[in-house]
Amino acid sequence: MGYLKDERPQTMGVDGEWQVGAYHWKANLILDEFVQGFKEKKIIGGLCTGCGRTIVPPRMICGRCHQRITERRVVSQIGTITCFIISPPVEKGKYRLFGLDPVETGALKEGEVLIPVFVRFDGADSNYATLLLNADPEKVHIGMRVKAVWVENPQGRLDDLIGVEPIEK
Repeated sequence: MGYLKDERPQTMGVDGEWQVGAYHWKANLILDEFVQGFKEKKIIGGLCTGCGRTIVPPRMICGRCHQRITERRVVSQIGTITCFIISPPVEKGKYRLFGLDPVETGALKEGEVLIPVFVRFDGADSNYATLLLNADPEKVHIGMRVKAVWVENPQGRLDDLIGVEPIEK
């Protein structure tokens, strides 16, 4: 059986509009360890001693072998895009993010294009969801190599890792 990329060499696009609402994420001590690593610009994964996978962000239980994950491993800040979406240009009054218009709040500029991506950091066996920054939407592709982009003075918060950007070749 061949790879899907052999059958479909071009990236497939799907047009549509998605309304993103608010969500709630229950944090635990493991997530706190992960975020505290951001203070030192480190990406910490959970190492499963049962199957050897490193999961970013760490989890309490391995989804593959169901072992408790207690060990940690620092993974690379360089990774590979495994999935992405290119948004249409943001328009004032058209979208709501957490109940607010992102253009009115100043979070986004009108006409800005967002590129949410899944990245598999080198040394990890799972994907991390973040934004692709400083990239030409026409040149984004699966397999693109990227590096982490951090805030200037990390505080140990989830938003210390701003996103990823392409590695210049």
